Parts: sequence; structure tokens; C-alpha cells
Amino acid sequence: MELLDLGRLAVALAACILASYSDWTTRLASDRYWQAMGLAGLAFIAADVLTAGANLAYLLFLFPIGVIFFDLFWDRKGMLEDGLNPTPIVLYALSVLIIAALFLLFGSEQLFWELFVIVLMIFVFFVLYQFDIIKGGADAKALMAIAVLLPVYPLFDGLPLIHVPTDLAMLAFPFSLLVLFDAALLSVVIPILLLFLNAVRRDAKFPAMLLGYRMDVAEARKRFVWPMERLVEGKIRFVYFPRDEDNDAQIYDELEASGVKRIWVTPKIPFLIPITASIVFSVIVGNIIFAFVH
Repeated sequence: MELLDLGRLAVALAACILASYSDWTTRLASDRYWQAMGLAGLAFIAADVLTAGANLAYLLFLFPIGVIFFDLFWDRKGMLEDGLNPTPIVLYALSVLIIAALFLLFGSEQLFWELFVIVLMIFVFFVLYQFDIIKGGADAKALMAIAVLLPVYPLFDGLPLIHVPTDLAMLAFPFSLLVLFDAALLSVVIPILLLFLNAVRRDAKFPAMLLGYRMDVAEARKRFVWPMERLVEGKIRFVYFPRDEDNDAQIYDELEASGVKRIWVTPKIPFLIPITASIVFSVIVGNIIFAFVH
């Protein structure tokens, strides 16, 4: 199983690194990365069932997982949009029936719950995205793809450093949820790095030095950054948490018209980067919460 975990990890890191680079340079990450991870995940699930000598009926789980995951990329009308749309209704009805039948057959087995958690986590990440807790669509799709590709903790010789105490703990706190949790923690490192950068540059202004750095207005126009400074009634005001809805071009125009050449900006760092780093961190370190579970 360690070889399969290594293959899963290699696919996940390759796709996420490429997607992160694309997001950093263009602010776009193609759905093909997540589709590739999803397809690979289904293949690895089939390999798990076959190598473990499990009942081949478990392969039926590929259908509901595939339907629920790849429906994310299907540009279609809703089930009841502009009348009754039978195709999605049939696909989801079959998915529910298959899961119910497998529960009746294997509901007491660990493998059933490991596969069911995949469906559950796709739904959880979808809900978090709908409530704007996960901000970007690419971030949500990445986490869903990780749920399919890495449904349980990848275990290697000596890793993770924090031992997974029980199979139940692994199901209660799935690996994909740990990736989101650790990505949020790793994001806290960014203000520390910015503080160090500004200290080296001797640009001292609190709290701006924790959130960004100074840059020429002309350069800022060409970069993926938000301006933290505004011209309000002839005076410079700071907005420490800018939004995408702000009219940056107008803000730059007003600042330059007033003679301002250099301003504080905050970088638009794609969350895919902490997610990718979190995969590595989570594989090596493990779940910090488990350190307190005995």
C-alpha cells in the first residue's frame, strides 16, 4: 500500500504545483489539473480494492464518486431548471441507491467508510465554498480532488511524525480536511515573512508591514497586488484589507494625480500555494490534533 500512497502523493503534488504556478502567474488554474487528479483517484481506488482482496462489489463505489466529483465540471441545467432534467436525476438516484446497497452489504467494514468519506468531503467543501469560507472555486475543486485522490492518510516508514492513533480518528478528521486546516495555519507564516522583508528594507509602518510592502504605483499597476492606500478628501488613508470589488485603476489614478509615487500594497497570494505546501507538511508532520489523542 505504501507504493500506492507514493503514487497518489506524486500525482497530487505534480498537479497542485503546476496549478499553483499557473495561478500565481496568470490568476487562472485550469480544471484539467483537478480532472486529472480525480481520474487518478478513481484508478487508485480500484487498485486499492484489487490489491486488498476486497469484495469486487466495492468497485461500484467508483460510480457515485465519479458522478458527484465530475459533475463539478459539467455545465448543465439544474435538475429542476426550466423543467425536469432526467439525466442528472437518474445519475444521482443511481448513486444514492449504490451507496445505500453497499452500506447494507459492508456498513460494518472500514473500507466502506473510507470510500464514503470521499463523497462526504466533496459535499463539505462544496458547502464551505457556497458560504464563502473557501474563497476561490479553484481552491474548492483542489480540495475535492485531494479528497478523491488521498481519501486516507498516506503512511510511509516513519511518517507522519505524529502517529494516526486509530482508524476512527482518520475517518473523523480526513486527510483532505487536514490539508485545509494546515493550509490555513501555513497562511499565518506570510505576515512573518512580510515583517522580515520590510525590516530588511527598513520600511517600518505598523500594521502595513505585516500585510504588504511598498511599491511604485506604476509597478503596482502591472502586478497582482491590492493597493492599501487611498486618497480620501485629499488625504491618504489606509485600507488594510482591500477587496476584489475595489476599482484599483481609479485608486492608482487618484494617487498619481496627487503626486504619490510609491505606496503600500498587499500581494494577491493564491490559496493554492498554501494548499500545496500543506500536502507536504501534512504528510511529514501529520495531524497536530492527534498529538493530544491517546
